Amino acid sequence: MAECCQRNKSLFLLCSATTTRHENPPFLKIVYKKNIIRKFSLVKRGDFWYNGCMKKFLLIFVLFGLGACSYRNPLSDMSFQMTPAPPHVIANWYKIEEPGAPLKIYIEGDGNAFDRNGLPTDNPTPSGDFVRRLAADDPSPNVAYVGRPCQYYQGGCDVSDWTTARFSEANVNSMDMTIKALMKKAKTNKIILIGFSGGAQMAGLIAVRHPERIKQIVTVSGVLDQVAWAKYHGDSPLSESLNLGDKKEVFQKIPQRHYVGEKDTNVPPELVLDFAPADTVVIVPGAGHGTGFKKIYPEIYGVR
Repeated sequence: MAECCQRNKSLFLLCSATTTRHENPPFLKIVYKKNIIRKFSLVKRGDFWYNGCMKKFLLIFVLFGLGACSYRNPLSDMSFQMTPAPPHVIANWYKIEEPGAPLKIYIEGDGNAFDRNGLPTDNPTPSGDFVRRLAADDPSPNVAYVGRPCQYYQGGCDVSDWTTARFSEANVNSMDMTIKALMKKAKTNKIILIGFSGGAQMAGLIAVRHPERIKQIVTVSGVLDQVAWAKYHGDSPLSESLNLGDKKEVFQKIPQRHYVGEKDTNVPPELVLDFAPADTVVIVPGAGHGTGFKKIYPEIYGVR
């Protein structure tokens, strides 16, 4: 069961829900509806065993078997909510211990957007927990972790939402609304955005909308110019997406710090240095893409 929880992203969400405080009880009612299987993308309608009897059996298996999940969501000590942010519903976790103080918001990367063959997946929920653990261990009084559109919940989503349109105006709007709701909850007008990989692009696109709110933006293995990044990899630009590169002048006026791995082949140091002022870039020896960064955690946690 533990292996199943780690392998199936949607089932993982249900597993983590069993050990997480929920502020939004109506969300829990979803698991009792007949369409739970489709709601959480556990199976597709066309699967050969998707029938009445098997559906009932799987529903019982999910509801009563979750207690066997040995995997514990790193964010389980935080409060969890699903924030309606049309056109999406965004999963996020948070802790507010000092209302009025700046809120640190960790933004997830692109997640499981493509498979090993480079083809789009049907569920972009991240397999790894790098960003969740980074957020969970942050001792700052006010911390939030925000999943990207269609991660953890795919209702109303299209595959373009995590591929060509991952940084679309609509997706940025949804993230912006979610962050505004978290700021209201924290009773603050100042935020610190921490973005990983593609989450750095999303953080930047939000920051240039509201530079007056940003105390600092921090990126880790961050894609700062998605057009330059796509060109580096020999790919076409994300045709339905915005590009932070078009707002470079505004972005560079915002306090910022960028950590990039010396051995990162996904987002190499030269891409970050081509975009950000050199004195804001820290090349971490031996680090890769989202790996080997523990030595700089105290620096990230020290940003308040």
